Amino acid sequence: MSPRIAAWLAAAALVLVPVGAPAAASGWGNKPKPVKAPKDGGQYDGNHNLVIYISGKSISAVFFDFRCDGTIGRTGLNDIKLEKTKKGYRFGIKAHGSITFRDGTPDENGAVDVSGRFGRRAKTVSGHFRVNSPHCGDTGAISFNGSLAH
Repeated sequence: MSPRIAAWLAAAALVLVPVGAPAAASGWGNKPKPVKAPKDGGQYDGNHNLVIYISGKSISAVFFDFRCDGTIGRTGLNDIKLEKTKKGYRFGIKAHGSITFRDGTPDENGAVDVSGRFGRRAKTVSGHFRVNSPHCGDTGAISFNGSLAH
């Protein structure tokens, strides 16, 4: 390569790459803001008559409705630990809980699974629940969404 071409290429490279450009201007090195924990004492409301109550770094109680054999069942669980992740606080539990029915069917005990995640800013929550009981059978996974009640 001739010295003249090499000098021209070096000059072109200096024009194309600004020296000392901050990393933020190029989009590199930007860190996402840290995730926020759900507010202590907060309440989240959502579809399926979902209600989640927060106490410290755990869910003190979660309640929701589900369709069951021509009626509506309602169940809930309590004391669910929250785990911090890069995407937001998540939770999950598999337990047994009491189920009530709107049509007067006697209450019964059933298997209840609940899992989900709060958004990075802790303003929203989404996840799945599943209920399996003698009267209803298995509901399958049912999605839910909710937001912080004001």
